[in-house]
Amino acid sequence: MLLVPLLIAPAVMVAVAFVERRLGPSAAGWTAALPVSLAVSVVAVAVDMTPQAAASLALSAATHVPAQVAFAVVSAHVLRRRGLTSGLNAGALAYVAGSFLPGPVALALAVVALVAGPRLMPTARPLRPAPRHWSSTVLTCLSATAMVGTVMLCARLADPIFAGGVAAFPTMCATVTVVAVTRDGPAAGAQTLTGLVRSLPCYLAFCLVVALSAPLTGVASAGLGLLAALGAAAVTWRFVPKAAPAPFVSHAEALG
Repeated sequence: MLLVPLLIAPAVMVAVAFVERRLGPSAAGWTAALPVSLAVSVVAVAVDMTPQAAASLALSAATHVPAQVAFAVVSAHVLRRRGLTSGLNAGALAYVAGSFLPGPVALALAVVALVAGPRLMPTARPLRPAPRHWSSTVLTCLSATAMVGTVMLCARLADPIFAGGVAAFPTMCATVTVVAVTRDGPAAGAQTLTGLVRSLPCYLAFCLVVALSAPLTGVASAGLGLLAALGAAAVTWRFVPKAAPAPFVSHAEALG
């Protein structure tokens, strides 16, 4: 099962790259934050361990939603003022601090964080998608695969609760943010993180459905969770800042 998320990670990043080319960094961040890799992790844990362990992992991930919002808000504001490295380091510290919230408190704060989070993000007009060479997409895919592999190894070596906290760290979105800032500047990175915050209701819906249904339905709970995430996605997508689609550029035109 370890190989499955390693194959899914680059596939997700290719989809994210396509969305970014068409609709800009906010839409890319929203796509990167969808719980696709988490769904694979849930299936792996349910098969390798027990459905109850998968439920514990999902519930732990749900309690880290306030920490994810803290990561996005802090990273966005700091990277605009002090650069990418400072922004991601500050965001990671905010995530770690938010991870120490007691479970019931974190779940209660999750809804508040999802409502307040978008209002705390930097506001800016959606950026027009910039031309992107596929070489940067390949590098992003390799980076995402390495990160997801690390997460899965940690999940196998630790208990499900700890694994949920590791899996909840917004690895995919952080990778997309690095690429966006490197190519288009801090404003693009901040908009990627805005997309993350807008996508988190989908993540929370997935986690809660899996946590409640996994002991009864086993592996099928991942499918139920994805259905719940899709329902939330239909609502949240409307609020994602999207740029006008970029004109199509052929591979030959991009190189020449």
